[in-house]
Amino acid sequence: MDITDSADRAAYISFIVSLCYCTDYELGYDPTVVWNPDKEYWVIKCPDSTAAKDGEMCVVDYYARDPVFEAERLFGRHTRGFAASLDPNLVDEPDTFIKDAWPDVNPASENTSRNELDILWDIEEQIGKDTMDMLGVIRAKNGGTVCFSKAGNLVDDDTSAILGPVFGSFKIALSQTPAVPTIGNRASAEENLTRNISLRVHRRLALQPLGRPLNTLKSPYELIIVLADVMVAHSAILKTSGYLHRDISTNNIMVVDNGERVHGLLIDFDHAIKTDKSRLALAEHAGTLPFMSICNLQNSEIQRSELADWESLLYVVCWLGVHGVSHDEQVAYKHEIDAARNDDEFYRPPLAKWNVGSLDDVARAKKNDLENDKIFNDCVIRYFQDGAAYDELKDMACSLRFVLFMNPGLNSSCRGVFAIADIPGAKTLKERAKTFGIRMKALGTHTQASEIVTRCGSGSYSERFSVKKVNPFEKRLEPKARKYINDDLLALMSECKDAAIAALHEMSTSDF
Repeated sequence: MDITDSADRAAYISFIVSLCYCTDYELGYDPTVVWNPDKEYWVIKCPDSTAAKDGEMCVVDYYARDPVFEAERLFGRHTRGFAASLDPNLVDEPDTFIKDAWPDVNPASENTSRNELDILWDIEEQIGKDTMDMLGVIRAKNGGTVCFSKAGNLVDDDTSAILGPVFGSFKIALSQTPAVPTIGNRASAEENLTRNISLRVHRRLALQPLGRPLNTLKSPYELIIVLADVMVAHSAILKTSGYLHRDISTNNIMVVDNGERVHGLLIDFDHAIKTDKSRLALAEHAGTLPFMSICNLQNSEIQRSELADWESLLYVVCWLGVHGVSHDEQVAYKHEIDAARNDDEFYRPPLAKWNVGSLDDVARAKKNDLENDKIFNDCVIRYFQDGAAYDELKDMACSLRFVLFMNPGLNSSCRGVFAIADIPGAKTLKERAKTFGIRMKALGTHTQASEIVTRCGSGSYSERFSVKKVNPFEKRLEPKARKYINDDLLALMSECKDAAIAALHEMSTSDF
């Protein structure tokens, strides 16, 4: 704009005048979240889809102090969270989590849901409220799309409504610009802007029960219990309702206190997807970078299954094992890393390569770290925090990796993270498992060659054990192999959970 030009000056003055007459919404304020200065709490209007009527938005008022969780960056889902109550007199005794987010609703296919509220209600309808509570799965009490009034009409609060006619231009730019696969090293603001301007809808959900974050746990023993609970819930949801979570991460696993011990709570079904009859999902990028599975990072055409979420769980265990479970341990670890960086500008902390670089870089780093026992120990396990409880976490991490990628009950075409030659070797794997401290009780005694042949692959014995390149991720998707691994992993988590409960009980009795 050139203010020496009369037409441009007129346009500039018109812009300033229009700005003075903007509504709060047009200035960027959310009229559905209002601060009460006298009571010092937020009044949050949560949509109630169950009572919605044509032409009007039915809402339920919740009351909350400042957000317990805020988005770290401008783009993306921009999720905020409030610990809230329906009763303003109980604002300091909240029982509900208000999730305020802008999910991307551009589906990868016609069968892909992008509405967490619908997914949670569908799960509840199929498995029941009591079962969800027993398993530890978040439930939606109220929720829906946030709306606002525009020219007397109710309009959905989404990016198309905000940007108006400009939104179409951005969509064209988005379609013509390749996605930037760099997440750890953030792309430029312009690239991120172009990449992220897709149809995002402002949704708000009232969720129960109200959990607390993983870093409030006191020890790795409690972490093991919580993770075991969550994966039991994960498997039950997939088996009963067909939904695959696809975003197992430290932020999506919460803790609830119920009786004598902690329990796990699985939250955030924004990325969940309905699987087909084989319980397989579309190949699509989804998840949180440090915890994304290798196939997910590589955007592989291999369909996603529960094994990808189990792989994410392995990364959660390793991440917390290295960074620490409790808040105090995580702060102390960060101070150590900062001090090391001050001494050596080229210092790279353990697991940094899981969170920095392109998606292919992260996938390659994970493959290298998981390749064999020695490398896994040298690159990951040796950096775990010290203590007996962390030793248990080390054992669980080693066992998860072994069962998931090197399961001795399957033939060698199902093992590993790289394309391998299909050569039998179950006996040596069994021996390696014993020497590496793997929990063989959970694995059972799957060493007979005749058993191994029937569990994976097709064709004659000689065909299955011929020297040929195979993709182990693809081979593990075969129904028998997948079920076999999943059953072993559930048995492993049950054993680890029992051991953790026993350790906590022994610690509590020794204090007296």
